[in-house]
Amino acid sequence: MPRHSYRRIITLVLIIGWHNSILATTLSGYVLEESTALPDVEVMLVKTDSGVIVNRDYTDKNGVFQFTVEPGIYDVGAFKFDYATVWNRDITVQQDNTSIEIRLEPAAFSEESAPSADDCE
Repeated sequence: MPRHSYRRIITLVLIIGWHNSILATTLSGYVLEESTALPDVEVMLVKTDSGVIVNRDYTDKNGVFQFTVEPGIYDVGAFKFDYATVWNRDITVQQDNTSIEIRLEPAAFSEESAPSADDCE
C-alpha cells in the first residue's frame, strides 16, 4: 500500500475518534441515604426510548457513579440489598455533563414494603 494511503487511514481514524469524543458526555451522580453516601450500590443506565441497558456499575466508597454517554434521554436505577429500588426517569443529557442525586431508603421504611389493603384481609 502506498505511503499516502496510510496517512489517509490514520487521518480518518483520528477524525472519527475526535468526533466521537465530542459527542460523548458524562452522566454522573451520587447515591445517598439521608445525608450518608452509600457505597456498592448497583446503578443501571437504560436508554429510555428503547429500554436497552446501556451500562451498569457500582458506586465507589463516596457513593459516586459515572457513565460516559451520548446525548439522549436515560433512566437510571439504583439497587442495593435491604433498600427500596429507585428509578430516576427521563434524564435528558445534552452536550454538558449532567449530574443527579439518588436517595435510597431502607426497604423497611419504604412505601414498597408498606402493607396494602389486600394484606389486611
